[in-house]
Amino acid sequence: MDAVAKQSCVSKQTVYSHFKNKDVLYTAVIESKCEEYRIEKAAVCIDSNSLDETLYSIAFNFIQLLNDKRVIAMYSVVMGESKNNLHLAQLFYEAGPLHSINLVKDLLMKHPECGLLESDAKELSTDFFNLLKGNYHMLSMLGLAYEQKPDALEAYARKVVKKTLKIAELFTC
Repeated sequence: MDAVAKQSCVSKQTVYSHFKNKDVLYTAVIESKCEEYRIEKAAVCIDSNSLDETLYSIAFNFIQLLNDKRVIAMYSVVMGESKNNLHLAQLFYEAGPLHSINLVKDLLMKHPECGLLESDAKELSTDFFNLLKGNYHMLSMLGLAYEQKPDALEAYARKVVKKTLKIAELFTC
């Protein structure tokens, strides 16, 4: 909290007046990063966009999130600290990955094209995000070079959406 106060040029008491404790602050940082990449806002557009366009928007924004150097650094820290601080890993999972999985799960359940059961929708949502990680995510976690041309990322996001919707058909047959 001292470091946050110093970086923000405010007192530690001011930080505590906005964030009850470190857990709340940490969760707010994760949620803020997700909001920056409009993952939540893309899901809200389901009433005005088709399911594939909504999923594409989420997919492309998620890929951009995973390519953010600060997110890569945070992810690496969480992975390194998770052995010693399981609570930190749990907060990260709940505020980021699980929140996103539940968001897409709800989309898949309520959309007439899918109409999936909750358990199937959650499984498919988890698969969706795991497909989006692809090889570039592993390379970035290892600090290895990888291609990140916008056209290639867009094409990859569309391919993952197409695969996800094909898998959804298997659940509804």
